[in-house]
Amino acid sequence: MSQSERLGTYLAQDPGNGQLACDLLDALLAEGDFRRAASALQGLPDSVAAQPGIRFRAARIALATGDYGDAEETLARLREQGHRSAAIEHDIAFAQLCRHRIDAARATVDAAVAGFGTSPELCVLSARIALMEQDYAQAIAVLEKALALEPGYPVAWGLHALALLDAGEPEQAERMARACLSGHPDQHEALLAAATAALWRNDVDAAEADYRRALQRFPNSGRALSGLGQVLMLRGQLQAAMPQLRRAAETMPEHIGTWHALGWAQLLLGDLAGAENSYARAYDIDRNFAESHGGLAVVAMLAGRMEEGEAGMRRALRLDPNCSSGRFAKSLWMEHDGDEEGAAQLLAQVMREGAMPGATPEQARTLSRGIRERIHAGR
Repeated sequence: MSQSERLGTYLAQDPGNGQLACDLLDALLAEGDFRRAASALQGLPDSVAAQPGIRFRAARIALATGDYGDAEETLARLREQGHRSAAIEHDIAFAQLCRHRIDAARATVDAAVAGFGTSPELCVLSARIALMEQDYAQAIAVLEKALALEPGYPVAWGLHALALLDAGEPEQAERMARACLSGHPDQHEALLAAATAALWRNDVDAAEADYRRALQRFPNSGRALSGLGQVLMLRGQLQAAMPQLRRAAETMPEHIGTWHALGWAQLLLGDLAGAENSYARAYDIDRNFAESHGGLAVVAMLAGRMEEGEAGMRRALRLDPNCSSGRFAKSLWMEHDGDEEGAAQLLAQVMREGAMPGATPEQARTLSRGIRERIHAGR
């Protein structure tokens, strides 16, 4: 019998025991069983559910299940009622960060440090803020501070690996992630770093295993959803990739790469309207990103709007001559101009060089044939 099962048995015999209820919710959160935690919370008597300790844990359940607004509101009410602690401030800042309220999160962390002192947990939050702002050097420095305060702290260790990955050090990141996972096999950020590094070196099996493990514990992990979607695309399982990529886009609406992956999958499935929407969403995030211009150009050309597509293609290639979607659009333009051999060569080259991360030449040829068949079928 697990700890949570034992505690559940005790609580059933003493349902008014608030401390037992807190211990049960803590155990379920530690086990990652958020569904049972929410069910246990709902089953508590009103007098117990109203207790500050239970409300704090209710907010943690909301954080774990992606209800960030409800979590922040619950915690803010606790603070207004005089219940102040480093843990409450930490969770308020985390909820704010998840809602992309970066300035508010930074202010909450700074106030927490001033009021309660520096802690490994608050250092990790500061690092998350730095990562959202793509300040990788700052994130790594703060995480090293967290690990000095608490050597082997799993979250700081895993996040350090992910920061190294995002800073462009995949080999070092994977070594650190694997070391972390050897002792903490479900550490979220370490799983993301290991999976993504594996994906980049085309070890699709390892990447899929780590992304799926991450999603078992963290089903709303946007990066794991996006990564698994890309893995399934590389396996040619486009229909299976779609729900993963859609959920990833919903979870991370400001992540351009996920919108691009979703748009590419939609193109391969012949959903031009969906692809256009996805590339437009990416364009709205950053109007100077070449891949978004190139994706919209591809959509326009496949829809028969050749002049519009040519203009978008030229914008994409001006912004980045190596832009994959812009070069793909160029191959379609060459096809339209009658240079079928040159178009086929360019398209195959683009696929090999990175239109999809880690794609093998055979996968590239397969997808190229699929696209070309769609082009001809639409004529």
